[in-house]
Amino acid sequence: MPDDFDHTILIVDDEEPIGKLLTRMMKSLGARSVYVKSGQAALDIMETAVKPFSLILSDQRMPEMTGSIFLEKAKKISPDTIRFLITGYVALDAITDAVNKGAIHRYIIKPWDNKGLAETVKEGLEQYERVMEHHRLYTLAKKQIKKLYTLNMEFKERAAAHKETIIKKGKQISELNSLLETVLKNKNCVHEMEALLNERLLLDQGDLDSLYLAVIFQLYKQFQNIATLNDFEMPKTIIEDEMG
Repeated sequence: MPDDFDHTILIVDDEEPIGKLLTRMMKSLGARSVYVKSGQAALDIMETAVKPFSLILSDQRMPEMTGSIFLEKAKKISPDTIRFLITGYVALDAITDAVNKGAIHRYIIKPWDNKGLAETVKEGLEQYERVMEHHRLYTLAKKQIKKLYTLNMEFKERAAAHKETIIKKGKQISELNSLLETVLKNKNCVHEMEALLNERLLLDQGDLDSLYLAVIFQLYKQFQNIATLNDFEMPKTIIEDEMG
């Protein structure tokens, strides 16, 4: 029995000398104990106990309530508590019924051998520790599963958001390509306009240079707006210096 496990044993027997004897025996095993003289008193204590009892030792023949009936009720209050029934005679019907209902884990015949009883109680406490460890691991597994589920949902949300961003960037790139195609298509038109202006002497070369610079600046501003929307800083160019 591990030293770091805090066990408390409930002893139920209407014969006080036997109750005190069992109390001393439990103390020698390093476990605390609570002794009561009736099943009803034991049920009342179990209802108000801060923590469940690790094990119950109950006599069978008691006034008002037999040990088997008490243990059946005790199971409903604390189903994980290990339950032993002590009897001075072989009441097969009562014992069989209690076993079938899951009310007892083991029965002990009076008079018992102290060493054998001590070993039996130790085994019962070890069984209770295994049950508690199982509950601990089950609770831990539930927490881990919940954590993994949360991480999985977060990953899916991030993946969806990333996909949406990629689609948005793709549309912006398509818009840039369309703009470039428009500029290239209008290249011949610009050359034709230049030739016409030169031919008619409507603009001199200085005016044409200013016109070109204005057109380029407008294109640059459009690219700059697109870059800003995509969190990209356009480098300062000579165009900005020329246009002031």
